[in-house]
Amino acid sequence: MPSPRAHPSAAAVGGVLEALLSDCREGRLGLWPRAHPRLCAWLAARELAPALDTLADALPAEQSHALAMQLALGAVLSRLRPDGGTGFESIDEDAWVARTSWRPFLALACHCGLLPVPAFSGRYRRGPDESPADNLCGLWSVGASTFYRYVDKGKRQLADTLLERPPAPERLRLREAATSHLHDGPAPAQGWPAWHGAQATAALQRGRVASALWHGLCAGDIGLVLRALEHDTLTAANVPEVMALLQRVEQSMSLTPGQQVLMALGRADVWRHHGNEEQELSHLQQALRLAHAHPAAGQLARVFLALGRFHESRDADRSLACFEDAVREAQPSTESPADTQTAAAQQATAYVRMAWLHMRRNDPRARDLLDRAERLRHAARLPDDVLGDVEQTWGEYWRRAGELRRALEHQQRALNIAQRRGHRRSELTAYLNLSLLYGETREFGRATEYGERVLEAARHLAVEPEMLVCAHGNLGVAYYFEGRYDDAIRAYRASLALAERADLRSRLGVTHYNLAEAHYKRFQHGGDPADEQAGDRHAGIAMRIAAEDGSAGLVEAGRTLKREVLGETGSIDRLLPGEHAAHFEEMAEVDRLRRQLAVPAPAADRARLHLDIARHYATIAAREREAALALLAPHGVTPDLAGAVEAVRRAFERGLTREQRLAQDWQQAAHDLLAEGRRQAVLAHLLAHGSIQKSAYAEVAQVSLATASKHLGLLAERGLLLQTGKGPSTRYLAVDRAETASSR
Repeated sequence: MPSPRAHPSAAAVGGVLEALLSDCREGRLGLWPRAHPRLCAWLAARELAPALDTLADALPAEQSHALAMQLALGAVLSRLRPDGGTGFESIDEDAWVARTSWRPFLALACHCGLLPVPAFSGRYRRGPDESPADNLCGLWSVGASTFYRYVDKGKRQLADTLLERPPAPERLRLREAATSHLHDGPAPAQGWPAWHGAQATAALQRGRVASALWHGLCAGDIGLVLRALEHDTLTAANVPEVMALLQRVEQSMSLTPGQQVLMALGRADVWRHHGNEEQELSHLQQALRLAHAHPAAGQLARVFLALGRFHESRDADRSLACFEDAVREAQPSTESPADTQTAAAQQATAYVRMAWLHMRRNDPRARDLLDRAERLRHAARLPDDVLGDVEQTWGEYWRRAGELRRALEHQQRALNIAQRRGHRRSELTAYLNLSLLYGETREFGRATEYGERVLEAARHLAVEPEMLVCAHGNLGVAYYFEGRYDDAIRAYRASLALAERADLRSRLGVTHYNLAEAHYKRFQHGGDPADEQAGDRHAGIAMRIAAEDGSAGLVEAGRTLKREVLGETGSIDRLLPGEHAAHFEEMAEVDRLRRQLAVPAPAADRARLHLDIARHYATIAAREREAALALLAPHGVTPDLAGAVEAVRRAFERGLTREQRLAQDWQQAAHDLLAEGRRQAVLAHLLAHGSIQKSAYAEVAQVSLATASKHLGLLAERGLLLQTGKGPSTRYLAVDRAETASSR
């Protein structure tokens, strides 16, 4: 018999099925763990786990195994029912007597002692000691050979059925049957609810999430249920009956608004691991509505953190806004130390996630956010899950800063924390980070080992799509550095296909860049023009996506990739200088103009270059001023800032400001669409945020989404807005007509 993790053939299962059915008939199933340990381990993982988890330590080990195997065997046998019913009840006389399609199921169930043969005295009068086989032979008017042919056919069907995973409803019925058997016996001294509560706590300590959920439900303790759900959502997501269990909880327990929020967030996490974006977002929005309707529940910060995580790979700007909302909502309480600690943990998590998003853009502002999280770490006792996130993010920061050994120290600490917690998802995340790091340190064996660990886990667990995208991508990086360009391209293509299927936009640009780099390198070594063309195509796509998403580092790397790959390969994930991250287009142009100034040229040409540089710096200054005014507008100018504002005003007295020019343009070209107040509100949003999306326009202009879509299209046609991006990433930028004309 193969190992418990192997997938045995029908022939292998059929070889031991005869002994299993015989021992079931003779009442010797309790001996199976010793007689057939490997088969029992396989059965326990697939069929027996729900019953064994439910029985826990209520019965001696042999008795628990015997009962669990009997219940599981009955459940598997009932799958052979031709009518698709469950269990052995509600089988009518016509099925017993007239329908031959039922005979393999009935013959096998009666032969192994799981189903008694009813008395049909009107058709057949059985003897007092007649065996089930003789009884059915007489009832069906067949010989013994025909009866055993029915039994053999049932065994073949049963062997095939054992190779199928038990459906979730059947696993739940197994738990119910095991619980019913326990409750029919004598109650423990502390009573069944207390016993179930103790079993839930013990199951959590062992990482048995399904068992903890069931026992928490039986104990009537919603706190235990929520603890089990929060313990490790990756493990919970791989419990087939988890959604049925949660539905049972909501139907049978009275939940407070705060508990309803936690339940919705837990469901969203489960769907995230299954890659169901629609269901995940639906439950997150439900949690947000509940948290807004019942602010006393104190769950808004937690909801915003979950929403920020959802949007991380889809809309980075929206994700940042959600994390900023989480920081605002997570305010410490002077009355409750526990609330203060929770708020500190939520703020630290938000800072860490914001830092991660900035690092994806190679923005050095990530360091300030990480320092804030570090201060919270020293001021409050942060839980292990937050500490693990802090370590992982520091590891990524130092990797992008080029200090790889320092990065490895942080990632190894993150792995230790995850393993100490028994948190499977955090452990896989640490494997991903280590895989990438070891690839960069040229330790290719370890890089491949850690990447393969994630892919191996995905063969047994429902792992969220982004993890698989990263795992294939990291393996591709290791193969690339090792010079295995064919393998690198295959890994990158697998990563790209998964990212496109899951609509993980933030991963698409990087993966196209990696593919371009690998194709260029293979072209350098093999000389196939198709590789050069593929490199050009992927580089172009990477730059387009990066430009739409505001990823400055990736745009610049894409521009120079083809030239750099012929020498020392550049890097797309190293931190940029501060001004380059904040004003990439202008600073990139300034750098280009500075390089031209280094070349001898006539005085007039050099003067023109200096003026062009001044114009770009003026644009940066205007943008910074408008950002400051947008922040001060709702609150007024404080005395300590009045002098600074006046100094800037004097510097900008020459000509109209961009704000004034836009106001004039919009008054002339958009007066028929928006009244004065709404027009000013839309412009204020554009000046403060740099762009606007349909949902934000609808909110600011106080119109429906359909009207917002129509307005934005008309404003773009009239040259007041410029549309960028597609789908959820669509944004509209303000167009300064005078500035555009002067640049021409």
